[in-house]
Amino acid sequence: MMKYLGLAAALCGGDLLIKDCVKDAFDEKSQKKILGEHVILTKFYNEGAMLGALAEHKELLKGITIFGVGSLAGALMAMGSLKDHQLQKIGLSMMLGGALSNGYERMKWGKVTDYISFNCKNQKLRNVVYNFGDFAIFGGTALLVIGECLNMRK
Repeated sequence: MMKYLGLAAALCGGDLLIKDCVKDAFDEKSQKKILGEHVILTKFYNEGAMLGALAEHKELLKGITIFGVGSLAGALMAMGSLKDHQLQKIGLSMMLGGALSNGYERMKWGKVTDYISFNCKNQKLRNVVYNFGDFAIFGGTALLVIGECLNMRK
């Protein structure tokens, strides 16, 4: 179980470290294109959940955040006693690490630092800004679902 908690802690700490670097290196909404101009580094403060959802309900969002982090931690602990289910455990660890990083900032500052967007043709997609914690949550969710689907076939 310690390796899964360690993964969550490493993802959380890594994202918080990157966020601190971004806060120091960028002015808000300034942009730097990298990787052949396909990826844009920026600094954007999101006071809501994904796409600014619930920004006007900060206390509710904090409560949802605490519930979500607790649920992920509980699910990971519950799976800890199972022999197999490696994909699910890794997925939950990734989700927990990303949720902890974003949750920490939400609790401490009332907003989350986002810093990665993609230079694509669709303007709406180009305007969405992510952080590493978000990618950990997305990737962890995919691993959890894949693991569950594979487990159902057994």
